Amino acid sequence: MKRQLVWLLSSRKLGIRGTKAAKKRILFNILLITLVVSMLVLAQLFVVSMSNGIADKYALLGNGHLQIHENEDTKIPALPAIYDIQNVSQTVALVYSATGNRMIRVKGVGPTYFNQYRLKQLSFSKSDTVESSSSLPRVTISKSLAKLLSVNLGDRIALMMVNSGAKNTLRPQLCIVDTLYDSGYRELDENLIFCDYELIEKLFSDNTDTYFELLVDEKEIETTKVALQAEGLSVTSWDEENYSVASNLNTSKEAILGVLIVVAILCGYFISEVSNEMVEDDKHKIALLKLMGTTDRIIRRVYFSTVMAVTLFSTLCGTLLGIILGRNLKIALAFLAKRSIPALSYYLLDFTMYVPIQEISLILLVLTFVSAISILWSLRRIHKIELLSCTHFD
Repeated sequence: MKRQLVWLLSSRKLGIRGTKAAKKRILFNILLITLVVSMLVLAQLFVVSMSNGIADKYALLGNGHLQIHENEDTKIPALPAIYDIQNVSQTVALVYSATGNRMIRVKGVGPTYFNQYRLKQLSFSKSDTVESSSSLPRVTISKSLAKLLSVNLGDRIALMMVNSGAKNTLRPQLCIVDTLYDSGYRELDENLIFCDYELIEKLFSDNTDTYFELLVDEKEIETTKVALQAEGLSVTSWDEENYSVASNLNTSKEAILGVLIVVAILCGYFISEVSNEMVEDDKHKIALLKLMGTTDRIIRRVYFSTVMAVTLFSTLCGTLLGIILGRNLKIALAFLAKRSIPALSYYLLDFTMYVPIQEISLILLVLTFVSAISILWSLRRIHKIELLSCTHFD
């Protein structure tokens, strides 16, 4: 009997068997909560996806997921998680043109370096008009670096490196800009130049760092690293090689998650205001139910069930809406990228959308928990409603 009474009263409060005014109020609350939850989910999805996208750029183009610092003739164990191995060499140099200069990282790679995995992370521009008769070495620089140096395809730039000999002399090397690349992340592009592996080893072998660059299944990075170290190899990961970048990405994700949790707490408090409004508007009905012998416990269950049903339904709708918006966000990001807005130039706008299940679940659990606690707290006022108060509203 109690369950039937709770269901009857709850269904009327939800508008299933209520008036048009009740249905409009419930619909408004559902839309409002859905909108807030969808924005929370979308914000978390965007931040995590962009952070993972930046990490992928550094892993695939910068250093690889793992690095083995051994001699060239070192035999690398064939582990199932490793799907690409490249021998690369790198050094630091000053690149300059007639109008500008910049300290950059020069990376010597082989002909198979830009394979199907790395080509997903960048695009190339190459011109057939670049002089082929010149004996000068050719390099690949980014479009953003070319803009800083005011150079284009076929132009000449100079690389100034320290030749680690007895006198530590500076050694300039003229090069031709053969190819322009664009990874979509300006902070990486402006500091990275590619050239042939043989060139960097021939000209600057005294001051280079040669290592094996490994691409590994992201879920198996740590286990693969441990397995390689067990073989006696010196292994590092991309986040160790780019500590400041990795730590900044983690800090940003944690900070944004903290902010979104605070917003979820505020949203949970707002949901308690829904129950306050219902109780305030239904004072005379609550008093009448008390006169009919309905206990405070049953009345609280009715209002708690009503508001929690609205909350859970809105949370589900908001989560689905946020994920749908996030999955289709690439269209808007592509539009912004084409507009070349200066304020967004240092943000990555080309990345794969990833749904962070754990983070989103944490936000939703906090919102639901705070909502339940705040609703129960607000419903304490029911027992304070006097029985004769119903006459004040008749």
